[in-house]
Amino acid sequence: MRKSFILTLAISLAIVSIFLQGGTRIINWGLTPNTKEQTPGIPASAREILEKHNGIFVGDTTKKEVYFTFDLGYEAGFTNDVLDILKANNIRAIFFLCGNYLKETDLVTRMIDDGHTIGNHTDHHRDLPTLPDDAIRKDIADFTTKFNEKYTSEIKHFRPGKGRFDERTLKIANEQNLKTVMWSGAIVDWGKEPINPTTSSDKITSRIHPGAILLFHISNSGMPKMLEQLVPKLTEKGYTIGDAGKL
Repeated sequence: MRKSFILTLAISLAIVSIFLQGGTRIINWGLTPNTKEQTPGIPASAREILEKHNGIFVGDTTKKEVYFTFDLGYEAGFTNDVLDILKANNIRAIFFLCGNYLKETDLVTRMIDDGHTIGNHTDHHRDLPTLPDDAIRKDIADFTTKFNEKYTSEIKHFRPGKGRFDERTLKIANEQNLKTVMWSGAIVDWGKEPINPTTSSDKITSRIHPGAILLFHISNSGMPKMLEQLVPKLTEKGYTIGDAGKL
């Protein structure tokens, strides 16, 4: 395998790192802050892969509607509080779960009962584009199989672990009838150190745009309070929160 090198492209306020590794183009998803209520741009090559294999990173950009999505690999103790806030505000999100999280039967059942959508975040959260095709196919399919053994709702959405993918990853997900859903807005919220609810909610509202798909994690105690502050701030800016499961 030849030595890896990185080509970083910055287009229209977006940065998506594209690694060429052994002839495979690996995309590291990440967008720079957008403070003008405009859709972040992405490199043409990344957009081409998404469009070719049933993938999106924004919703309807003609409407001031945004969508909540959550990535969960383990339970840190704050999910019920988040679900309470979503229910109080009639918000329906996508929860992208890893296989390990399926043991949280009560929480997964509540997500479904509350009208949320469960998405496939792979069984083991592996670095998919570094794997052979069969291993990619297995890590995605195993999650769906394990989910179907315990729950009755349908898995329709996929998000690669670590936000890393190549064309093979999305092609294989599409072959399993899964729509890849990336994101156009996020904050650093995945650590165990509590985030500041006011600072974090202000960051999100300052970067919001029509059709935004927002990525959240629920790994620290600051998340419920942040969401409590975020919802009215989005409303004040004229945004509604759509049903992410309809993306």
